[in-house]
Amino acid sequence: MRHASLLHALTTAGLFTGLFGSSLISDASAATADHALAVSVDDFNYIDTSNEPTDQTAAHEKRLRAFMTALRDDVTADRRFELVPSSCTSNCPTEGPALGDRLRAASQAGTQILIIGIVHKRSTLVQVVWTVAVDTTSQRVLFRKFFTFRGDNDEAWQRAERFVSEEVRDRLLESRSQQ
Repeated sequence: MRHASLLHALTTAGLFTGLFGSSLISDASAATADHALAVSVDDFNYIDTSNEPTDQTAAHEKRLRAFMTALRDDVTADRRFELVPSSCTSNCPTEGPALGDRLRAASQAGTQILIIGIVHKRSTLVQVVWTVAVDTTSQRVLFRKFFTFRGDNDEAWQRAERFVSEEVRDRLLESRSQQ
């Protein structure tokens, strides 16, 4: 139920609406082109509505941890970004003004852009990664995007992470160049 509350809160806050329209905001407070962009990546949540008979909770938690570690490692390895450690644990507040509080806390920690998301297993083979980047100062969405991937094994999750990581970093640089 906690995951459903997060999805509802993000949808209510407008973070997952208008997925197919232009979603770059040009007035974000990203760093200038000659400085690293300070990015924080909160742990994504996981929702499984596939109704599969086998409980795969442990396997999904392990894969999600590996996904998040790899995503943060990719941000760290890219010199155009500075990874700011997230202060948010897996029990982050997900309702109403709490999202604003998370953004303010991230901003006070030096984060310019907060990346949040959800991985949703919709069926036996199809999963969706919902990703949102929010400017912590203006609290405006820089971009929101969802990625689908097939499969529920280590290889499928690793491929998905590489693709999501590349797309997220590219979109952050796009938003930065539009300043």
